[in-house]
Amino acid sequence: MIKRFSIIFTFVLIFLVVGGLGCKGLSSEQEASIRPVTLNYWTVFNDISELRRMIEEYKSVRPYVTVNLRQVRVEEFEKLFVNALAEDVGPDVVSVHSRWIREHENKLSAMPPSIQVANVVVEGQYRKETVVTPQRITMPTPAFLRSNYVQTVADDVVIGGQIYGLPLALDTLAIYYNKDLLDKAGIPQPPTTWAQFLDASQAATKFDANGDIIQSGVALGGANNIQNASDILALLMLQNGIGIEEKGVVTFAKGLERPQANHPALEALRFYTDFAKPTKEAYSWSEDMGNALDEFVRGRSVFYFGFAYDHPRIKALAPQMNLDVIPVPQLNPVSPSNVANYWIESVVKKSPNQNEAWDFVRFLTSEQNVKQYVDTTKRPSPMRVHIAAQSEDLVLAPFVSNILTAENWYRGRDVGAAETAFQNLITSYLQPYGEKENPLGRDATLIRNTARIIQQTY
Repeated sequence: MIKRFSIIFTFVLIFLVVGGLGCKGLSSEQEASIRPVTLNYWTVFNDISELRRMIEEYKSVRPYVTVNLRQVRVEEFEKLFVNALAEDVGPDVVSVHSRWIREHENKLSAMPPSIQVANVVVEGQYRKETVVTPQRITMPTPAFLRSNYVQTVADDVVIGGQIYGLPLALDTLAIYYNKDLLDKAGIPQPPTTWAQFLDASQAATKFDANGDIIQSGVALGGANNIQNASDILALLMLQNGIGIEEKGVVTFAKGLERPQANHPALEALRFYTDFAKPTKEAYSWSEDMGNALDEFVRGRSVFYFGFAYDHPRIKALAPQMNLDVIPVPQLNPVSPSNVANYWIESVVKKSPNQNEAWDFVRFLTSEQNVKQYVDTTKRPSPMRVHIAAQSEDLVLAPFVSNILTAENWYRGRDVGAAETAFQNLITSYLQPYGEKENPLGRDATLIRNTARIIQQTY
């Protein structure tokens, strides 16, 4: 009953404000500040029900603003977004992946230092009167981001000293595993180091009489049927002490002009692909198998490298699985590394409602709303203030454990091309050497060519 009254009251208030009833004596500035505004908001993977809840809350704060929410499939986003902007029917607010920011930089608006909006309240015990107060709100600064968010956020969203959006959550890689299958393999405790992980994967992998894999220890080594292959390879490179890029310069092939077997990038590539080589002890995966996530939920793979956003889907597809999650092992625990994967909420440059659009983004990504969003959706928070509490959450702790040192491995203008380059590198490296081919020379050339291709996307 109370909720129904609240909804009715909100609609009445909107009618009074927008219709001008009860607002006698407003100045021209006040009347202009509460003109009806409609914001079109496009999102991709965000939790729709939670976003609708926040939109309703925002409506109670800004009753003259209507927010229309639309969920767009990730594979359709690029085409729909570009076409909508060309026809001047694009969104005002949009969710953009952190690796897309520079690709769409010219389509996005930089956050202004401040915005002008209006507070609307109804006062009076007997005679109700709508009071409109224009308000100027100071927006976050790059310094604020560096103090209050994990490091990668400022590195990703601040371009040329300007902020291009703020996140609601921030994800990192962790390892899901099937506890029952691990028990059957005779492994009492999940691995905490890469050496233990390698042993556990070997023990859990089963073959038939023909040598074909019937139960995989882990989906690693290939490219075509492992959706997170690029992230995992980048993670291994970072953990091996080599950066992917620095200030727009791709660096992971640095030093391979003179091929060396112990080069960090080559060692990372070798470790990753050994899981897909039948001649290696680590062999546990084949590109003849199905999709990595599908094989895991079917109980045909023991370990799966994934993000926190995978958790609800895994539970839905395999509700009976005895599921658990562990942090990704660290090659150097003193200097941990992980990869960041997340979305930001940004404002489209063509939006005619810049003040209201940025105010809505500010509202969505406030500390209070971020906490409620990540608590409800079980995602890691991008804000430092929430990390300690999330570290105590059994589901989130593995993802949060290295969040302070997680980084976005790509900041160019075509992440699709960069991911394809990494996938082609993996596929090419798995090919047999030619009869007269120098193995080390070929492998060094593959890595250098991959770096060159990715550099072209910056």
